[in-house]
Amino acid sequence: MSYQSLYRRYRPSRFSEVRGQEHLVSALRNAVTEDRLGHAYLFSGPRGTGKTSTARILAKVLNCQNPEAGEPCCVCDSCFSIDAGTSFDVHELDAASNNGVDAIRDLISSASLATPGRYKVYILDEVHMLSTAASNALLKTLEEPPSHVIFVLATTDPQKVLPTIRSRTQHFEVHLLSAADLEGLVDYVVADAGLELSSEGRSYVLRVGAGSARDTLSALDRVVAAGGIPDSEDAVDELVEALCERDTGRALIAVEGALSRGRNPRVLGEALIARLRDVFLASVGADLSRLTDTDRARATEQGQRLGAAGATRALEALGEAFVGIQDALDPRIPLEVALVRLTRDDADVSLSSLADRISRLERDGVVVSTDAAPKAPGPARPNALPPPIADDTDDEQVDSSPMPAAGSRPADVAREELRRRTGGEEPVRPSRAATRPPSRPARPGRPGAAPAPSAAPSPPEAPAPAPVAETVAEPTPEPIAEPAAEPIIEAAPSAPTAPAAKGGAMPALIDLTSNWSDTLLPSLPQRSRARFSGGHWVDVVDGVAVFGLPNEPHAVRCEECRSEVETALATHFGAPVPIRLVVDGSAPDPSAPRSVAAARRAATDENPVDESIDLDDLRNARGANSAGADRIAAVFPGAELVDEN
Repeated sequence: MSYQSLYRRYRPSRFSEVRGQEHLVSALRNAVTEDRLGHAYLFSGPRGTGKTSTARILAKVLNCQNPEAGEPCCVCDSCFSIDAGTSFDVHELDAASNNGVDAIRDLISSASLATPGRYKVYILDEVHMLSTAASNALLKTLEEPPSHVIFVLATTDPQKVLPTIRSRTQHFEVHLLSAADLEGLVDYVVADAGLELSSEGRSYVLRVGAGSARDTLSALDRVVAAGGIPDSEDAVDELVEALCERDTGRALIAVEGALSRGRNPRVLGEALIARLRDVFLASVGADLSRLTDTDRARATEQGQRLGAAGATRALEALGEAFVGIQDALDPRIPLEVALVRLTRDDADVSLSSLADRISRLERDGVVVSTDAAPKAPGPARPNALPPPIADDTDDEQVDSSPMPAAGSRPADVAREELRRRTGGEEPVRPSRAATRPPSRPARPGRPGAAPAPSAAPSPPEAPAPAPVAETVAEPTPEPIAEPAAEPIIEAAPSAPTAPAAKGGAMPALIDLTSNWSDTLLPSLPQRSRARFSGGHWVDVVDGVAVFGLPNEPHAVRCEECRSEVETALATHFGAPVPIRLVVDGSAPDPSAPRSVAAARRAATDENPVDESIDLDDLRNARGANSAGADRIAAVFPGAELVDEN
């Protein structure tokens, strides 16, 4: 075969021809010159960066008949035989295909044999592919080889090499070549081989090489053989531009064009990810010295348009798409779906998509900064609720209107509050309790039922309180009487409640309701707490708080403790709070006689228990002695007995 590939023809034969690995070359040249050779070396790095070529140069200079300043002469018989691969002094072993214990045993058995040259060099390529047993079998010989034996191990994955092997070698890391080194290599090869290469082809070769000398020369072979850049490269450029412009149609057309020319979806996606990585690095200002000036300028411009957030999101979306591309029925679908999500905002509602959209708006100057000057305050809304009232507010804050009661209209509350504050004569519309229809009449036969209240009820059992407006105008509070029965036990509320309306104002219904269960009821004496726990606040009418109870006997017993509750309310709200007890909307009769047993217990018991139900007040249900069939007929009027048996 007369033609030889470019990467084989222009393989470096001297240390001075190795490009981009000065740290490795200088260390080996000094070791040869000063006769301080190690018995084992480990070269690790990406593919095509000169690991095996450097190992061969080291073998040549160790067995060269006329070395010069640490360099082989490349004209003696030993150098020729090593270049031709026929030397008995150099033994190359591909550990990927000879990874068993038997291959290592053969190597160990032949290591002690003499050779024509001064040193016998063993080059083990891809040493990380050795099995664990083979690696362990090599350890003893690698640690103490014969004096004329030198091991050179090469790998692209050093972390897979056993630590015991790495510790017995001198480890040198080989890195990718910069764009300047690759440009010099391409220019030298094109000039020496007499090739024709356009500027676009040169940029393509350097971009595809991606820092690898072997990949760069292989790409140069393809460009020269094809007579130009492959069409598939245009698809990657189109896809990146479509992502920057957020053009869904352009992206899908580029994918379809590349696949129609035989491009594999996964290979196309890998090329796109490699290009997006350059764009991402350019967007964050990373070092891109391995790229040419043209590619670096293009990546920087695309990084400014796409942004770091957009590039990161694109890399994540394409990476997730390739996870399931092997199991997909059509490998095109995951790639196309990922491109649609990246180019359409409405197709992706993930957090990364929202962050990308916010980043684009900020770059365009659409989002207003949060430290901008605030707007001038406008007029207050008439129906807006007042702010909460603190306990240590002054008189002007104390007069703030309480929150409206449930079911009341904002206009009525505003009018009543305005009249109460100013002491004016503006008429106040009747409240909800005064305008609601009368409650249903009491059932016949129920003892002690009071008649339904009129449209404007006046409580007979409580003295008429002073007008609220006069109380606000003259803030001298009435003295608060101490409870006559048991002392009030203050209990801290278990949960935050609505602020109390203090300062001489009559509390609203919402204040009574919000403070009742957590604050007021636990502070009552035990007898009052037991009796009043079964009721609820109904309304606040004409300066009187209406408290509803389930039945007449319960209301009679609560009437005995009404003064204790009024004292507790006055202590909490800072103003007298008269109470009127009602049953189903009607007030109880204060003159109704109490039972003898209840009066006796009230006079003798110092620590009464729950007495909300008195046995003397219980009456037998009507028809309790009737038969089962009669009771069923009473429940279902018009029912007929079909079969008595």
